[in-house]
Amino acid sequence: MPESPSMQIRVYRDEDFDAVAALWTACGLDHAPNDPSIDIPILRASKHGELFLAFEGGLLLGSIMIGHDGHRAWIYRLAVRPDRRHQKIGRALVHHAEGWAALRGLRKVQLMIRETNPDVQAFYAKLGYEVTPRTVMARWIEPGDREKAEKIKVVVNLLEMTERPARNVVPTPQGKLAILKAEKMPVRFFRYLYAGVGDPWFWYYRRYLSDEQTASIIHDPKVELYVLYLEGSPAGYVEIDRRAEGEVTINHLGLMSEFIGKGLGPWLLAFAIDTAWQSDPRRVLIETCSLDHPSALPLYQKAGFRPIGQRTEFIDDPRLTGHVPAELEPRLP
Repeated sequence: MPESPSMQIRVYRDEDFDAVAALWTACGLDHAPNDPSIDIPILRASKHGELFLAFEGGLLLGSIMIGHDGHRAWIYRLAVRPDRRHQKIGRALVHHAEGWAALRGLRKVQLMIRETNPDVQAFYAKLGYEVTPRTVMARWIEPGDREKAEKIKVVVNLLEMTERPARNVVPTPQGKLAILKAEKMPVRFFRYLYAGVGDPWFWYYRRYLSDEQTASIIHDPKVELYVLYLEGSPAGYVEIDRRAEGEVTINHLGLMSEFIGKGLGPWLLAFAIDTAWQSDPRRVLIETCSLDHPSALPLYQKAGFRPIGQRTEFIDDPRLTGHVPAELEPRLP
């Protein structure tokens, strides 16, 4: 806990960036190749670490990064405002980071100190840290090294419907069903749906977007989100995109894995098609790819969509970038 009752330690937020960058510059932590605009997003995307900040009121006093490699925790970017040092702020930040590690079952915390920082080594020694002789080896990752990472081949099919179909009676699935239009859906809830529906099929694109970028899409007046509920629980969702003139795109139609096989897919698709045609577009579009459920393409064709194009993409493996769970296996074409 902080030594001063007026000091609070919390997790970094996007609006803290300028203050953190200024703090690191004041503390001499901005020398090349350190770049907070690169380092902070990488840390946050990894899901294996946090950047903690100490505040007094609205004043940023200090920072510390803590992360782990699956075996040990590592401390980086401990910084305290030069005019507030020797007030146990650094000690409080280290203890907070150690608590983060302890709660994850990590039994060892390590850090690296430049030879030019003897005062820093003395500080950590007072906290019980010891010099452990090791040879640290390093190699800089060059831009070309990105090409060494394996790519995933994805075949994308584009389908269209140019006439409103005759209303086909799709059997209503059993259970208490409801489809509700979400007005200004919270980004966090959207991410829950996107992951719950899309993880098995490697949905990754929207995960690359920030909260602000995601909100700009899902809160657009011409984008509609409909959530399917079964027995009161979210079972799937569909996004209807009317932003393009004269056409409507059905995006992200899918079900949570627990609800697949209950007849909900055709029923939700029929609802999406009826809803898409309400604005009398010139055509309705939908895409599916080789990573999707194998029933998706034949289901769309049975509903009246006609293939009009196909493209092949080679994407960075989203498991390696941390955008989908590492244990997932893609359905390869």
